[in-house]
Amino acid sequence: MLILMRRPGQIIRIQLAENIDPQTPIAQLFANGPIKFMVTQIQGAQVKLEIAADPRFLILRDELAPRDREGAER
Repeated sequence: MLILMRRPGQIIRIQLAENIDPQTPIAQLFANGPIKFMVTQIQGAQVKLEIAADPRFLILRDELAPRDREGAER
């Protein structure tokens, strides 16, 4: 479980962890259930989200996503 605060316009990114084969069947990734989001708090323009997902998913604030030297997403 991960808890993040987000403001309007901010992004949460969900992708496969780097050590997971991109050819992994979807059924395997969701064998333990779906990705779940729960709003735990709203304060002004901020929302606090609780995210529960299989550990093979990497969940990041967009500003922490890996980027190459030119700034493109990896």
